[in-house]
Amino acid sequence: MKKLIILSICMVSALSCTKEKFTSTHSFWYNTATADDLVAYGVDELTLFVDGTEIATIDAYDHYTADPGCGVGNFVYTDKMFKRENKTHSYQILDEADSLIFEGSFQMKQKTPCESTKLVVSF
Repeated sequence: MKKLIILSICMVSALSCTKEKFTSTHSFWYNTATADDLVAYGVDELTLFVDGTEIATIDAYDHYTADPGCGVGNFVYTDKMFKRENKTHSYQILDEADSLIFEGSFQMKQKTPCESTKLVVSF
């Protein structure tokens, strides 16, 4: 009986401990030249997919003149991470006809809670 009580206390203690998660953000943005190129090629909308999951859709002419800063951009992807965790994600950005416009990968690090990627058209 004594072992059962000790075992129960150990189980409750182990299950009640959770690792704290932190939020990390990755922004994607492009400038006026890229927006002009997209429109010139007939692109009206862009949709971001991260690891195959649709994140957001925007108007293709939305753009920034400079890096908009942490947590802002054409697309923003947020993920919860454990302390000292690193994650590598793949991304694809498709137009309204499901044509691939941008693709690549990015790494999210808990120690760097916000990073950005400048997107450049290469038709």
